Amino acid sequence: MENMVWSKKEKQIARQAFNKAYKNEVTDIMNKAKDRLHTLENPKEIWELHDFLTDKRDETDNKYDYRYSVLILVFSRLINEGWITMDDLKGLGEDKITKINQVLKL
Repeated sequence: MENMVWSKKEKQIARQAFNKAYKNEVTDIMNKAKDRLHTLENPKEIWELHDFLTDKRDETDNKYDYRYSVLILVFSRLINEGWITMDDLKGLGEDKITKINQVLKL
């Protein structure tokens, strides 16, 4: 996957899908944090919310890697987790779509 060549159009499609997934996931995290904030009943829960946000920050920082050498794996994971669909990747070369589908089958 490191030797894949990405055309200018593919890079644009990839960036849009990547940004969409990130926005979808961060919006979900934000909504969960708001829900938790509104249901706090004791002071200890504020630190639990902090821990939740810290964990999510670490998870997203590690997941959202926009190096072309790993994008196939990143997109496979984002599809598997439901943050984007294969439709979001329409326009990528058949070589990339095939690799993503192969990873999804694992």
